Amino acid sequence: MIHRLLALAALLCAGAARGQTMLDQEERLIELHSLLLALPALQAPGGLASGEATVGLELVAIPTIDGTTGGKRQITASDRTRAFPRPRLALGLAGPAGTRAILGLAYVPPVAVNDVTSHQGALEVGLARALGPVWLGLRGQVVYGRSRSPVTDPATRDTLTTWIAGADLSAGWPFQAFGLRATPYASVGVARVAGDFRVTSDGYLLRSRTTDLSLGAGLRVALPGRLDAAAELVGYPGRLVHPSFRLAWAPDLGWSR
Repeated sequence: MIHRLLALAALLCAGAARGQTMLDQEERLIELHSLLLALPALQAPGGLASGEATVGLELVAIPTIDGTTGGKRQITASDRTRAFPRPRLALGLAGPAGTRAILGLAYVPPVAVNDVTSHQGALEVGLARALGPVWLGLRGQVVYGRSRSPVTDPATRDTLTTWIAGADLSAGWPFQAFGLRATPYASVGVARVAGDFRVTSDGYLLRSRTTDLSLGAGLRVALPGRLDAAAELVGYPGRLVHPSFRLAWAPDLGWSR
């Protein structure tokens, strides 16, 4: 009798552990998909003087995401596409006491592509100061996203709602080479990520709340013809690593520098 009770207790504990593990995996998927929506700088600190702007397109690369949860495999973003575009605008402003400020916006309209709709909006503000040959910057971001895609079943479209608030510190080293202005830069930051995933078929709601460390390394290059390009590798240790790229037109609005 005692052996039977012990066996039953072990079975119940194992079942609870499996359930918790599956929940962890589901929350991890929410976190990963939410972090993909975060707004990387894709600009060196102090890269835009007052009156300069960039209007262009960011391409966010999506790494392979394993959708296994328990004994079931969910459909992930990397199963549908390996990258998504995001229009971006950045405006250089005069900051206090000789600093440079930046105001940036990004927006993705709710257009369905390959059974996926992602409605996103993001705002960033930053301030940078030169310290000898190095520019130091502080940037904040707020991101909202609402994505609808087949996750639990190919015939349905489940919904992920994401909020991100984050900040990062960065340093850049501008130089000229081959007639081009280039700035490699690196950053460290933190992001508070809130993701709510709702299953369409039964209305089940799963929430994920995390605070994630971010590390970034990038290169910004001012190209001929008023073009501005940047590439950045962003990593969330233990969670996600992926690159983003940006190509933009860089008009001079004629403001005082």
